[in-house]
Amino acid sequence: MSFRKHAKTNKANAITIYIKVKEHPDVFCIKNSFLFCNYCDLSVEWRHKSTQSLETTLLAVESKREVVESLIQAFANANIPLEKINYLLPFFKKYLKEGGAIPQALTLSQLYLPSVFENHIKTLLSIFNSKPVCIIMDELSDDCAHSVVNTLFAYQQDTKLVSVNFLQQVNNTTIGQTLLPILHSYNIS
Repeated sequence: MSFRKHAKTNKANAITIYIKVKEHPDVFCIKNSFLFCNYCDLSVEWRHKSTQSLETTLLAVESKREVVESLIQAFANANIPLEKINYLLPFFKKYLKEGGAIPQALTLSQLYLPSVFENHIKTLLSIFNSKPVCIIMDELSDDCAHSVVNTLFAYQQDTKLVSVNFLQQVNNTTIGQTLLPILHSYNIS
């Protein structure tokens, strides 16, 4: 006859893999009953609430997010399309510590670019919000012969592209209809 010690488990305090995903849905996912980090694609120990590996993973995810968002910002500032990063990945893996953690262009576009774009919009708002700006609107055609209207604002030493719109036809009415919502979004009257 064997006697086993049974640890009492409180079902109300029980931790499940699904709770971890629910707590951090943008960081973790479930693959074949394992908890995986969306960013580094590694399995994570989740069974104990204060597990060092879980905390370490969350810190690493935040650190990686900062690095990747800075990389996207650098590419944008240099006018380099994100698709070019796929050609640099072998270099990153070979010469950079944790270089393999930088995702491909599609992942960058889907997971990271929206937050970088939001930060960029906030920066534009801080520069031009309620300011007397010079408005520059330029119409051109893209590779498919679609009309593209670029709207730029200039204030003091800052000139920035604030909007790109694709129009079916370009005339004074459509330009006005394009400009008014832009002015409204920047509180410019």
